[in-house]
Amino acid sequence: MQAAPDIIDAMAEAIGKLPGVIPADTPLGSPGLGLGLEEDMARGQPEAFVSAPCWVNLRPDGSMHLGLRPEWAQKVVNHGWATIHPFARYMAGAVPPQSLVVFAPQSRAELAIAIRIAEAAHGYAVGRIGDVILPDTRW
Repeated sequence: MQAAPDIIDAMAEAIGKLPGVIPADTPLGSPGLGLGLEEDMARGQPEAFVSAPCWVNLRPDGSMHLGLRPEWAQKVVNHGWATIHPFARYMAGAVPPQSLVVFAPQSRAELAIAIRIAEAAHGYAVGRIGDVILPDTRW
């Protein structure tokens, strides 16, 4: 279901203010807003990126394509906030299995959750959450 324009704008603004975020091409020229990381910030695992340097694609309907650590992705899916990307299901190897489509938020409360999920994906792409360095990163 499509998110309201003000919700989409608020999500784009919040994600765009995360450290090191820059515009990036979307994967395969898909519609939406692609966001990447400055080169010195992009130290996460390759699976953290939708299509390097893009770590999130905010789609026109307000949904997001992003990657999370597998244990985080499972929790987000279990809570009903996202689904595994169809390419991960039907085209094994095309995208990592922790590649998700986060559903478009329908309210301010859901927007806050979607932003937290995007912040987790940002941490995965950066390779750290605050001062905690994630395993198998380039820090």
